[in-house]
Amino acid sequence: MGAIAVSKKEEEQIEKLRKELGIASKSALIRTALRTLEKQSQEEKLRRDIQDSVNRCGAADREENRELFNAGVARANGNE
Repeated sequence: MGAIAVSKKEEEQIEKLRKELGIASKSALIRTALRTLEKQSQEEKLRRDIQDSVNRCGAADREENRELFNAGVARANGNE
């Protein structure tokens, strides 16, 4: 792959970050950044998938909890 055009400011940011993190080369910094972004993206997708599942299953869970609660109240009142 060829070179990537970046501004002077971005070049300075890359170099500063590379030194702060103790990474030997710019390409290693880019690879590290890509792995980090990929991991964050996967974690965000998992969070969205979990939230979607919670939203889909929420009504059924609430109904089941109501039924269990009502059965418990009936049993406690001796109406079993």
